[in-house]
Amino acid sequence: MMIDLWCSHAVRRRRRGLFRLQRAGFVMFCLVPLICSVGCGTTRMSDTLRTGTEQVLISTAIDRSINDMDFSLLEGKDVYFDPQYLKGASDEGYIVSSIRQKLLAAGVYLKSNREQATYVVEARAGAVGTNRQDVLLGIPQTNLPSSAVMGGVPSVIPEIPLAKSTHQRGVAKLAAFAYNQVTGQAVWQSGSYPITADSRDTWVLGTGPFQRGTIYDGTNFAGQRVMWPTGGGSKEEQRPPAPGLSVTASSMFGETPGLVPPSPPSTFTQKSAGHSISPASFMPAVPPSQPQPGRVPVLTPPSSTTSAGNSGFTSNTFGNGTTSDPKLGTGGSAAAAGLMMLGNGVRE
Repeated sequence: MMIDLWCSHAVRRRRRGLFRLQRAGFVMFCLVPLICSVGCGTTRMSDTLRTGTEQVLISTAIDRSINDMDFSLLEGKDVYFDPQYLKGASDEGYIVSSIRQKLLAAGVYLKSNREQATYVVEARAGAVGTNRQDVLLGIPQTNLPSSAVMGGVPSVIPEIPLAKSTHQRGVAKLAAFAYNQVTGQAVWQSGSYPITADSRDTWVLGTGPFQRGTIYDGTNFAGQRVMWPTGGGSKEEQRPPAPGLSVTASSMFGETPGLVPPSPPSTFTQKSAGHSISPASFMPAVPPSQPQPGRVPVLTPPSSTTSAGNSGFTSNTFGNGTTSDPKLGTGGSAAAAGLMMLGNGVRE
């Protein structure tokens, strides 16, 4: 009886071992193709000529500067925006487009041609750029003299900061004004003062950066928002609300079908024609029967039968009616006429 139990137990153990071997073989059969097909991939990373932080700082400063412009006085008027004085400014296209957006949001009818508008808005840029300030508490990077460096010893002592802070600031100083180009009168001006947007990066004992500033929502670390001990919020939240609709706000505008936009009272051609000044009439001080001083007399050809009484000269003023000089016979030059007058005077 005991032998039978032992034999049955041995058979079951052998079967379990065979089953495990089969399962292990199946797993290896499935893993071998996967292992042979394992590879690696690479991702190409590059940097733009301007960092993203710099571009965000400048564009944020531009947005805040334009948001402070109040174009409500030009609502419902036909306006041409002149961007020629923004040429050469950093991010010129962004400034021009943002001002046009602000004008449209204020209810202005923008015209593509200057002659089609009554009012002109001109803009200029006093400053568009960034500043940077670095503060280090620790040992700065130091270059050792080549004569004091031994073989195998690095020639540069790396930076060892206990605390480090970098402060970047974007500055935009924009101004605009409007005038009536028909009358030449000033209508509105925005004023000019610098607007800033800032970013602060802080490292403490090599840990960081902790990012704060107007371009961030609170304090960020490793791409995540954290609670800063000082509890300082963004300065953008402390600014007074901008007049009108912000250029960074989302909005939808209803379009009025069949709307006829306003136009200038008249084109410049019609305006000049309606207010044209007729030239002053010539009122001689000498009677018309006498030669007029300061005028060259008009010579009458010999064959002409027109009366010369109106001009104050007779047909024999410059000699005989028949002459061999074709210039005199056809009303020649003033110099020849003057010589003949002198000649006649001598003969008389």
